Amino acid sequence: MKIKIKKCKVCAEPFYQTYSTLQITCSVKCALVFNSEKEVKKRVKEMKIESQKLSDLEKVARTIFQKYIRERDKKEPCLSCGTKQTKQWDGSHLFSAEQYSGVIFHELNVNKCCCYCNRNLHGNLLEYKENFIKKYGENAYTTLKDEANKTRLYKYSRAELIDIANKYKGKLKEMLNN
Repeated sequence: MKIKIKKCKVCAEPFYQTYSTLQITCSVKCALVFNSEKEVKKRVKEMKIESQKLSDLEKVARTIFQKYIRERDKKEPCLSCGTKQTKQWDGSHLFSAEQYSGVIFHELNVNKCCCYCNRNLHGNLLEYKENFIKKYGENAYTTLKDEANKTRLYKYSRAELIDIANKYKGKLKEMLNN
């Protein structure tokens, strides 16, 4: 009984459903691939990601991004106070993540900072801005400020957050391997 033409979930070839209306592969060979342990694990992982809340995905993306920033700047001192030693380093935002959501993941907006400046002095922003301009230039500051203001209330989509997490996971891995 031929029902309708569908695309195989494995090889993407068109086929007629001959066994059931639930048939999703064109052949036994493709069915074996589709149901292999590796493919099932991959689909389960994708389902877990798809079922996560946006806030959880953002938390994951931020954690990976912050690790990347700390690794990128590991030879740099605190951008705010210039210290080279502290118990813990943070990734500090020039334009705060809470107020300027569109630049949370902007690499220029986030730099390594000692936890004292970042947490106790709320970024030590006057020093941060002055040292940011010395490091990157007035033009970079103005461009970043304009971007921050334009995207102040930006809402990231699920796909964007997943892409950001994967991008910085890859960049971090590459950096650690070099």
